[in-house]
Amino acid sequence: MQKVLVWDWPIRMLHWSMVLLFTGLIITGKGDGDNMNWHFYMGYGLSAVIVARILYGFLGSDFAKFKQFIYHPIEIIQYSKALLLGRGKAYLGHNPVGGIMVIVLLLAMTAQWVTGLFTSDEIFWFGPFYGSVSEELSATLGSVHHTLPNVLLALVALHILAVLYHELRFKERLVAAMLHGKKKHPTKLEKHASTPRVGVLLSLGGALAWLVWLWNIPV
Repeated sequence: MQKVLVWDWPIRMLHWSMVLLFTGLIITGKGDGDNMNWHFYMGYGLSAVIVARILYGFLGSDFAKFKQFIYHPIEIIQYSKALLLGRGKAYLGHNPVGGIMVIVLLLAMTAQWVTGLFTSDEIFWFGPFYGSVSEELSATLGSVHHTLPNVLLALVALHILAVLYHELRFKERLVAAMLHGKKKHPTKLEKHASTPRVGVLLSLGGALAWLVWLWNIPV
């Protein structure tokens, strides 16, 4: 078994940033409202992290690219069946089920922060686009924004259970791999994840530009 660098540092940084920000958003969003300012700040931060991750999905390292883990529906179904039977071939990057989970989580979290831009706590804090839509539409988006966290929590729980299943059933150290970036592989590979400097600069630069623009929108 050789160790292969799969998840380069930008992917690991963005992954754990999402974990921390999402956790903070859940805590502040479901609290008594005293920390609503932090909820807004972390929502802005999460939007920037997801923008960076989406850009890096096109401009990043090989295993980070969406084209590497978007599989045909038939392959997803076949792998799901094998997984339920305790089988399934090993993938260096995301397997078919893990790949679709990444896409679903990114889409759901994007829907969460986008709807947050149009909502308000009806006291002090207003999303930057709150006044650009009708009250009826704002109320609808607010309803979605307050419902989605429960869906996201269910998806995150499913994601954690899947990781634990792989850890216990297949002895695949996914948590450790997301810390140091390396996974074991039985054959010698010539390709390791290499971090493209231009991809990093464009992804992080685009996210920073988005954050600055968002921050300076008059409310």
